[in-house]
Amino acid sequence: MLLRLLTALIIASAVFLVIFLKNFWLFFVVILLVCLAAYFEWLSNAFKNKLFGFFLIFNFGFWSIYWISDQFLAYIFYGIFILNTAVFDTFAYVVGSNFGKNYIAKKISPNKTLEGLIGGLFSSALLGFLVILYDGSISNVFILVLIVGGISAFFGDLLISYYKRQAGVKDTGTILPGHGGILDRIDSHLVATPVIIIMWYFLEYFQL
Repeated sequence: MLLRLLTALIIASAVFLVIFLKNFWLFFVVILLVCLAAYFEWLSNAFKNKLFGFFLIFNFGFWSIYWISDQFLAYIFYGIFILNTAVFDTFAYVVGSNFGKNYIAKKISPNKTLEGLIGGLFSSALLGFLVILYDGSISNVFILVLIVGGISAFFGDLLISYYKRQAGVKDTGTILPGHGGILDRIDSHLVATPVIIIMWYFLEYFQL
């Protein structure tokens, strides 16, 4: 547990540093390396659907880089998007571990419960509320964006769990002590980040 916590702190610090520096090329290189490492794990674990895996991973990379290159205050909001997924995962795990009784997909991921999902979505809504409370110029729809992000994070996690179950592996790698591989760490982000960004552009287009 201590090793897992220490690794989590190192990862969080690295993410914060990249966002704080606001250097496009540093961000580009980091995202590219993360995507390459994740796809390497996909291949080395002999996950099926290699083309889908490539699309899933590099679609995350594409939207991350496109967002940073296009949006005002992009780094700050990207940090919020990443934080939302991390907060959702944490609350879903804590609530599910302590109060979970109704399993959602026990054969794929035995720890996923309806109670955990609700707890995670509540945390996303709370984060959205706090962001709006801090900056009143942000639309209330932002809460919905983060909730949809939470739902997407759930499916991203479940999707990678499905492939791991098929391949008969617990973790996709060992590079992150206490966490497993890169793919284990970004599974929720692979779906959540593109969905949030696309939804943002959709709402921006319709001026909602």
